[in-house]
Amino acid sequence: MNKGYAFGFFLILLVVVLGMYVAITGFMSSRDATQTQPPDEPAGPVAQASDTAAVPAASPSPTVFLLPTPDPAIVATLTAVAVATVTESAPPAESTEPPPPPATEPPPAEVPTDTPPPSQPPTPAPVPAYQFRLAGPAFPDPNFPNCCYIFGTVRDAAGNGLEGVQVQASNEWNSLPPAITKSGAEAGKYDITIGNDPVTWYLKVVDANGNQISTQVQVQFDPAVANGYRVDWQRSY
Repeated sequence: MNKGYAFGFFLILLVVVLGMYVAITGFMSSRDATQTQPPDEPAGPVAQASDTAAVPAASPSPTVFLLPTPDPAIVATLTAVAVATVTESAPPAESTEPPPPPATEPPPAEVPTDTPPPSQPPTPAPVPAYQFRLAGPAFPDPNFPNCCYIFGTVRDAAGNGLEGVQVQASNEWNSLPPAITKSGAEAGKYDITIGNDPVTWYLKVVDANGNQISTQVQVQFDPAVANGYRVDWQRSY
């Protein structure tokens, strides 16, 4: 009876050692095969990495062996477990799309350097302040036959005598009625009767309302010098 138990124990130990040897040998063979196998090269373009999770490999299932023994009451059981082969996962595929070009700012607009200066508006010609001006300096006429007068002519810009123009004389005491220029053969001529006292007279051309429309001239009358003083006028425009 003791021999039967001893034989059974020895047989079980032998089966266990044999199973461990088989398991270790299979594991070493699988590792060597994994290290010597070249990595698979992709036949086409690199596939994009998928966002779906990889399905885990099925776990190995144990295999049970029943071994016969001399004693029917003793049953030797040997469980062999297949060693899972560990494979290295391939690195994620890199994207082959080119990076977007950097944003560039548009070049600044060129400022023209030969811009002509803005045109200046024409300067208007100054308008004379008065319609009439002196045609020459006032002067005494010793050949004038009668005493005592201030006389002269009123002409347009072309030198033609103007009729109906009013010339007024005044002094510090009074103002005489305007003298009106003549028409016809004496067109433009006028004469003003004044006293025989030495007096300073002021002459000017006025319009119908008595407004001054010419420069004013000063005449220092002296009957001892001349009976008449001449003052000529001309239209400015």
